Amino acid sequence: MTPETVLETVEAVMLRPFEWGPCDCSSAACDVFLRLWGIDPMATVRAHYADKRGAAILISQMGGFRAMAHGLAARSGLAEGHVTGGIALSKDHRSLLICITPGQWAGKTRGGFAIQRSAAWGWHA
Repeated sequence: MTPETVLETVEAVMLRPFEWGPCDCSSAACDVFLRLWGIDPMATVRAHYADKRGAAILISQMGGFRAMAHGLAARSGLAEGHVTGGIALSKDHRSLLICITPGQWAGKTRGGFAIQRSAAWGWHA
């Protein structure tokens, strides 16, 4: 897995318009991860929300965003750690990110994606 491959995939997915469910701050990172590794961490919950309210209900039912991220990673059989192409919880526990390379994380925004220098917990295939 190279940073170039990850960034190309991030651009292909995260430059799509923001839309709750198909391309939001969680599903976009999971779509990138799926394209890179063939594993969709959100497979069990994708059909459970289609708007901001639905996302908030789902997150609440799963014990909060942090608990949801940990649970989805565990259900997907992911190992903990930060690696190129890995997925992670943002430092503010409000979104999922993709590791372009340690020290550069991409997260979906309303207008595309933003690069962050750090992330909280991370997982990989």
